[in-house]
Amino acid sequence: MKPADIALALGVAVIWGLGFVFTRYAVTEMSPTLLNLVRFAITALPCLLLPRPKLAWPVWIGISLLLVWQYLTQTWGLAQGVPPGLTAVIVQSQALFTIAFAALLLGERPTRVQLIGIGVAACGLLMICFTVGYDFTFFAFAVTMTAPISFAFTNLLLRKARDVPMLDLFAWVSLASLP
Repeated sequence: MKPADIALALGVAVIWGLGFVFTRYAVTEMSPTLLNLVRFAITALPCLLLPRPKLAWPVWIGISLLLVWQYLTQTWGLAQGVPPGLTAVIVQSQALFTIAFAALLLGERPTRVQLIGIGVAACGLLMICFTVGYDFTFFAFAVTMTAPISFAFTNLLLRKARDVPMLDLFAWVSLASLP
């Protein structure tokens, strides 16, 4: 990879990770529900300029509901004391759930390399989970764990939107997520 590509990838990872830290501070000032309302209102603003994507309503509504659940549960977990770093790792476990659900629901079979990767990632996730401070309840952790599950189902639904511009889709999904 070129140095510029590496810098860009690192920049995205840092910005993404800092989002959890900022969210942790934001939930001290407003409820997770209000914070997510603000999040979706801001990300829906491009709807003023972007065309509504052609996508079946059930898929659109499904993606909207799953994203609301994902963001609400991860934000609620942060408000309940789940550390931002752990929340970020938990949310990224969506990759494991996506592969598992694709195998169970769509009949896709992971390769041997993917299975080894899943095993290593699951072990790493468990090690991280068991080594952080416990200033939160098991219930908060369990609720936060539903965020990557929701994310994984969103990924499966997004397959039905392969030919749809993602910026347009997510702006309009954000609008549908507001009510």
